[in-house]
Amino acid sequence: MSKTYANSNKPQRSYGQLFRFVPYIIAALLWVVLALHEHYFLAKVENLSVFLFDWQYFREAISIPGGFLGVAGSFFTQFLHLPWLGSLIWAVMLLMVYQLTVKAFNIPGQLRALAILPAALLVIGNMHLGYGIFIMREQDHFFAPTLGYMASLIPVFASNRSNNYGIKALILTVWTIAGFLLLGTFALAGTLTAALMVLSDSGASRKNRITTLLCGVALILLVPLVSYNFFTSYRLADSWNLGLPTISEDLCTRAIRTPIWLALLFMPVMALASPWLRERGKKTYIQALIYFISIAAVWGFWFKDDNFHTELAMSEAVDRFDWQKVVDIFLDAQESGVKSDAKAYQARTRKLEGVKDQNTVKEIVEQYQDRFFEPTRTMVLYRDLALLKMNRALDESFTMKDGGRPQKTLTHIPMTFQSGKQFYLQYGLVNMSYRWCLEDVIEHSWSYGTLKYMAMHCIIMQESEFAHKYLNKLEKTLFYRKWAKEQRPLSTDSLLMSAAQPYQSILPYMCFEDRMTNDMVKTETFLMRHFTEPEPPNPTPEYDRAALLWAMRIQNIPLFWQRLYLYINSNKVVELPRSVQEAALLYSKLEKGGFELPYSKEVENSYDSFNRFVQANPIRDMNESSYPYCKKFGKTFYYFYYFIRNLKTY
Repeated sequence: MSKTYANSNKPQRSYGQLFRFVPYIIAALLWVVLALHEHYFLAKVENLSVFLFDWQYFREAISIPGGFLGVAGSFFTQFLHLPWLGSLIWAVMLLMVYQLTVKAFNIPGQLRALAILPAALLVIGNMHLGYGIFIMREQDHFFAPTLGYMASLIPVFASNRSNNYGIKALILTVWTIAGFLLLGTFALAGTLTAALMVLSDSGASRKNRITTLLCGVALILLVPLVSYNFFTSYRLADSWNLGLPTISEDLCTRAIRTPIWLALLFMPVMALASPWLRERGKKTYIQALIYFISIAAVWGFWFKDDNFHTELAMSEAVDRFDWQKVVDIFLDAQESGVKSDAKAYQARTRKLEGVKDQNTVKEIVEQYQDRFFEPTRTMVLYRDLALLKMNRALDESFTMKDGGRPQKTLTHIPMTFQSGKQFYLQYGLVNMSYRWCLEDVIEHSWSYGTLKYMAMHCIIMQESEFAHKYLNKLEKTLFYRKWAKEQRPLSTDSLLMSAAQPYQSILPYMCFEDRMTNDMVKTETFLMRHFTEPEPPNPTPEYDRAALLWAMRIQNIPLFWQRLYLYINSNKVVELPRSVQEAALLYSKLEKGGFELPYSKEVENSYDSFNRFVQANPIRDMNESSYPYCKKFGKTFYYFYYFIRNLKTY
């Protein structure tokens, strides 16, 4: 009988042993996904952060309670410069979160899956951010909450090692005072958890349990209040939020902090529930259910916008001045949308069969519109910038997809916050770039990217003293010191600077009076005005190419003819680019006149073909007709002129 009983239990024990490896498998899979799929997101998080091997930096960082946690978070964030390494470190930390949670609360074997919940919440806290990374006040959020959670378990382990309640109270007191100064809110969560662990200890007297709990609650209330009197750099209302991620928009604050608050809430809940859990055996399927829910929650909240990831990839290539890579990334995104566009069009066509009511037709068309690939304005501007740098914009810009897909974000994130510094610097508006660097420092603190762009501004303007100031900071970093040393000679030698990249491609655009002005936080609108307002006194061929491109973009016919004339003269054009010919031919027909230009036979034929297609396929709704027209004429200026309209920038 006993033998039969043992055999009946054998499969259950083997399943239990199998589940011991699940956290390790999940951590390994997380690392692979982060390193491969989120490569550019991790690199951008690092670019927006800073860690200096400098005593002054350290002193300023720890000037408020919880500042040490921020320093520690920033230290590990720098390793995201190599995304495979930074993501590996974080995956190992999350595995430690799981192991420490199991041991701190003595979770029984068949319920160990519960310890995966705080790790899952920490993953959600980082990976659902999306565009929110551009309004974080300081970029230590990626590692700091994970480190804070692990550190908050210290008083739990410490108090569990003693049965003397006087010593337990002393541990809570010392921990809360020292921990709050170092970790902020995370230390208070640890104090509350340790106090509740004592409360749930059935072996202790009621008096000791109540006294310890009251001691912990009193410390949580009093230590922040007393600490506030020794600091002047934060508000009293923020005393119980110190050490948590902070951002510029209240709407995003709740979404970013909620997973972290839930992870901290998990600890006191487990402290109260751990005795009850130890007394009850659970079936193996409970572990499977917990793991499934955790993975589903992480995947459900994971930010999965293809355009966002394309923007990050293009931004990284712009920072490396790899212009061909910028264009290739855009073309890859466009190519990936070809199949999805065809499927969306087929599904929409089937839905529209037999529908004659125009209001219903419009509703169906709008319902399917999001399924078609459409780039964001940031993607289009990155692409045009890269093509201009390679002198291919007037040949290729209008042969690629265009549009203005809105961001998938909780709150409006202006393009200026995301990429304003890059566009302004590359278009020669170096003072505007510097202005937004200063705004970033004031609003979001220092970052590697900001320091680099401020240094480049000063090198271009030959302000050696200020350039050295920023280069000195970068030389105190781990991964940017080499770049800083390479730039130092350029800051004192204008000839050396003008012959080096990327300055060589920036200087030709600086043919105007560059003033620091107000762009109303609308980068595209500002650039549009800059290149379509009166010509500067001494325009360069590069400037005239950009000016003609922007004139074609805003579809201003008189301005187009004016910019075309200047472009032909300054660039000594022998044969006009095809897109320019198409625009000139179209405008000549629309105005029934215009300049007489030598159009190629291919351009004339394509214009006639477009007109015949319009007559055979009259346009009832722009969105409905967009796909068939794009499929046949998407690489012509005619399609751009008639279908790319009413774009909204941000």
